Amino acid sequence: MRHRLTLLIGLFVLSLPACQRDVSEMKGRVALAEIKAAPAFSAVNYDGRTVSKNDLLGAVYIADFFFTSCGGPCPIMNSNANVLQTEFASAKNFKIVSFTVDPETDTLPRMARYAERYGAKPDRWYFLRNDKQVVTELASKGFLMGDPANPMLHSTRFALVDRKGIIRGYFDGTDKAKVDELRAAIHMLLEQPS
Repeated sequence: MRHRLTLLIGLFVLSLPACQRDVSEMKGRVALAEIKAAPAFSAVNYDGRTVSKNDLLGAVYIADFFFTSCGGPCPIMNSNANVLQTEFASAKNFKIVSFTVDPETDTLPRMARYAERYGAKPDRWYFLRNDKQVVTELASKGFLMGDPANPMLHSTRFALVDRKGIIRGYFDGTDKAKVDELRAAIHMLLEQPS
């Protein structure tokens, strides 16, 4: 009996590293629900080209709302987006879509300077402009991330959209832990077959 107990304890101890490895691997995984279809849109990029939802089908992308004169969360969010752009540089099917909530101020030349400031790569990170009413609806009803009464109080979240155009999650773009979760979720979606 004593020999059997020693054998069981030994097997248990040997299994611990495997259990610990499985737990640490699971921490990097994020459960992603299918929330809703991303809204249809068509807007003008900082370089004058029109970009629509159809241009993004087949790509995993994050969407957010900003304005160039924002001194609060926008610089943090855009710095984090720039890091993600760099980290996923080799992933052809990863994009970033940023919509201005202040199209009256954010002219195309101003947005082009802003895109340059954050190192936006053409065909990778879009800074889009549309009529104020359109972008307000897009934020509040389309992506479920805005206040229709006051669009300048835009969300600090990134919406993560899969290759089929389905919103799969929201992640606070100013919180390091949430950006880490977003990173893991992007990896997971990019690994899935098209």
